[in-house]
Amino acid sequence: MSGMPILNWATDPVIKLRDGYNAERAAIAHFSAQEVVIEEVDFRSGTGLSFRPPDPLLGTDILYFHGGGWIVGSPWTHRTLCSWMAKLSGHCVFAAPYNLAPEHKFPAQADQAGEITSQFSQDRDNIILAGDSAGGAMALWAAESTIEPAKIKGIVSLYGAFGCLDGPSHRAFGKNADGLQSLALLAMYHHLGCEDVTDFRSRLSTSGAPILLVKAECDPIADDNDWLAANTQHPVTHLLAPHQPHGYLQSCGADRAAEASMAQIAEWINKLT
Repeated sequence: MSGMPILNWATDPVIKLRDGYNAERAAIAHFSAQEVVIEEVDFRSGTGLSFRPPDPLLGTDILYFHGGGWIVGSPWTHRTLCSWMAKLSGHCVFAAPYNLAPEHKFPAQADQAGEITSQFSQDRDNIILAGDSAGGAMALWAAESTIEPAKIKGIVSLYGAFGCLDGPSHRAFGKNADGLQSLALLAMYHHLGCEDVTDFRSRLSTSGAPILLVKAECDPIADDNDWLAANTQHPVTHLLAPHQPHGYLQSCGADRAAEASMAQIAEWINKLT
């Protein structure tokens, strides 16, 4: 995007990364699904956003955890993605804030994911957990530590990050120019306090509701999906997004391929509800 700062995710100060990331996402906010009503809503963790489609389907709501390497991002940076998830699924989506690193080190995020989900499910019988990138891990941490896991009917991981620091996808795409280089990925885990991912992975849910693993073919962390599938007892459905990079669903509203992929995700969700 012209006029946007060039960010070095491996070495730039976190404040610069946050400001640049916020600016990039604000520049695409106008691609949000226009029919969806976006409002502020309170969570245990602070103020987030709700996304209500026209004539929403009742009975199941979606709790969404944003990506950003645990160091950047907010419900506002994911307005476009969440609005299209709400529009195409027909379900209300609720995007929750959570404490970011490096100010808050792991396991703060894992603990908070469970707390947010426990509060969210208090007056609901059925929920779907969803998240992208770092938010994929948040969703699995939430499923592991929420008070009433039986209320979780499905988990949607959009190109989730689950602790892989090397592998074929890293070697193939880890020198890309769009922010998720291998050195940048290492820096994100460093900020989180998880250079050793043993504890990180031990907090991920390993059984329960069905999971949809959405893998972007040209994503440096595509291998994380394969690792999770091989290390879980959750029923797993795979969805491959051909030729797509990490974060491609932020292009909904501007890219028909991204919207088509989101429609497939919505179809999977609606088979559960």
